[in-house]
Amino acid sequence: MPKIFMPIAAAFAPNYTLGDFMIAARYYFAGEDKLREGECVKLLEDAFARYMDVPAAVSFDSGRSGFYAILEAIGISEGDEIILQAFTTVALPNAIRTFGAVPVYADIDEKTLNMDADGLEAKITPKTKAIIIQHTFGNPADLDKILGVAKKRGLMTIEDCAHSLGAEYGGVKTGKFADAAFFSFGRDKVISAVSGGMAIAKDAALMEKISAAREKMPYPSGKEIRKKLAHLLVAFPALHTYKLLSLGKAVMFAAQKTGMIDKAYTKEEKRGELRKGFAKRMPNALAAIACHQMQFIDGFNAHRIEIAGIYGKSLNPEKAAKTAAAAGGKNIFLWYTIMVPDKKGMIARAAKKDIFLGDWFPQAVGPIEADIGKAGYVKGSCPVAEKASAHCVNLPTHHDMDEEDAWKVAGFVNSF
Repeated sequence: MPKIFMPIAAAFAPNYTLGDFMIAARYYFAGEDKLREGECVKLLEDAFARYMDVPAAVSFDSGRSGFYAILEAIGISEGDEIILQAFTTVALPNAIRTFGAVPVYADIDEKTLNMDADGLEAKITPKTKAIIIQHTFGNPADLDKILGVAKKRGLMTIEDCAHSLGAEYGGVKTGKFADAAFFSFGRDKVISAVSGGMAIAKDAALMEKISAAREKMPYPSGKEIRKKLAHLLVAFPALHTYKLLSLGKAVMFAAQKTGMIDKAYTKEEKRGELRKGFAKRMPNALAAIACHQMQFIDGFNAHRIEIAGIYGKSLNPEKAAKTAAAAGGKNIFLWYTIMVPDKKGMIARAAKKDIFLGDWFPQAVGPIEADIGKAGYVKGSCPVAEKASAHCVNLPTHHDMDEEDAWKVAGFVNSF
């Protein structure tokens, strides 16, 4: 598709292609039976299992639903403590709290933006049941150290691979180290079906429990599925006409205002309200889109790494401190993340030039509207995460970025 009217954006329908648009259009007008059930779910699960080289994978309507199923499968109950890093999404503590369990936040390493393994043991108590290992922005965490602590203390481990599909640690894909792992196919992830997720586990018995948890979940309603499809149908053409008399911008605004499409987080999630029935199965229509994108994972990631290489050699280190990878980690750069003194000023000035930089995570538990108190986070408890959220900016790396775009973004950052 021509790029002449497209902005440079970190999180504006970054993965959608014309092929995805055609699939979404076909299903949008299909009957409700084809929206929900069909062969695409099994095809997606099989393709994902082959890609990860695991015996089986179980699909869900979102990464958070997959995480919920894992928590149920490992027997999380009231009063259990789950350690996760700050500088994360409110979706995780919300899911933990639906079981009556308690999220316990660990601070992060300022270079990798992942959990600080050296401070992990201090967070463990007799009530600790599991540790969530997040690979922030596609950058693998220090798995050797974190898994070593977990093994020493007899704790379950769960990898949060929402950002890291295809990333590697020691030559092995993230998601294959912990007891279980979940992935996201959300709007700005490695691949995107607008919404969707997957879960895998090391142990066959645990995998059966995750599958059993999924079997109890309903499908989204036809209305919910069509809203997801509508997001792709609106966002893809809006992206390509964004600067054409501001047509794309107006279309997106109107679609959101009229409720034709929804947002990534519900109002209830942002307020920290618990929704026990939120977890659902992956519907056939969205699985069809994810299946289409599965074939592009390695190409998408290779492109991200190439764009990141341009940023790495062109950004002035005095203007923007760059995040680093843990030893042995292969970062797939969902975004290229930098630390800048004036985050809000940079993002605002870039937008005036049709460069839309990412602001994730905007606080210790994002998004910015999230009630972090209800999420169990105490301000000041994780100072490195709070500093990172105040200064990190995400530069785009997706497949629509070319070298000229990357140099333009780097030039803007260096001139700010």
